[in-house]
Amino acid sequence: MFKILLITAGILTAGISFSASLFAQDADTVEIIDIVTVNDVKQLMADTFENVEDYIADIDWINGSATYRGTIYYKKANKVLVEFEEPEDQIISTDGVFLYIYIPYLKVVVQQSLGVDTESTLLTSTSETGLTKLFDEYSFTFYGSSSLQPFGNTMAYHLKLNQKRPKVGFRQMDMWVSRNGYILQSNGTSPNGLDVSLTFTNIRINTELPDYIFEFEVPTDAQIIRNIIVPF
Repeated sequence: MFKILLITAGILTAGISFSASLFAQDADTVEIIDIVTVNDVKQLMADTFENVEDYIADIDWINGSATYRGTIYYKKANKVLVEFEEPEDQIISTDGVFLYIYIPYLKVVVQQSLGVDTESTLLTSTSETGLTKLFDEYSFTFYGSSSLQPFGNTMAYHLKLNQKRPKVGFRQMDMWVSRNGYILQSNGTSPNGLDVSLTFTNIRINTELPDYIFEFEVPTDAQIIRNIIVPF
């Protein structure tokens, strides 16, 4: 990260330092502006996830014409639980090896092995492993300005992600990242043309979540369907 000193009065340039700071003499006002690179933001995201043992957040998830709302729970390593209010009582749970999707009105549990071809904004935006996957498979640039931009009632960096090599999943994504490195929203278009958006609000960090909440038990009246592709 570089810093530039902008002189608003009595400008006399004294020189440019190694850290790219512009100095002036006899200045009435000095304003400091940080020049942030994409790598700065990526490092910020990596450092944030490294220091997060668990979190809870409210999510709004748009998948084409379908809208989902609920609460997400995450704990290292790669444990994720989503309890939905809409659709009511639907659950998504993963222990990092298997993904379970409980659809109560169908009385069905989908069990899917998590492999290299499993793609979802949910999985790539919520875990440390998912973030590593994004860094490996996508090139990052700023979406327009490199400075913080308004996002809801806060300020965030807006990033554009492009797949480095064509494969299963999102060819392009864009992502809003808070000034402290949390992903606030990720957006993409699925291979079948559905616009997908995942928004995180009311984020609570390191709440000491117990392991047992991630232990998914198949309801006794539900049928298990294994290893089918679900467009979640």
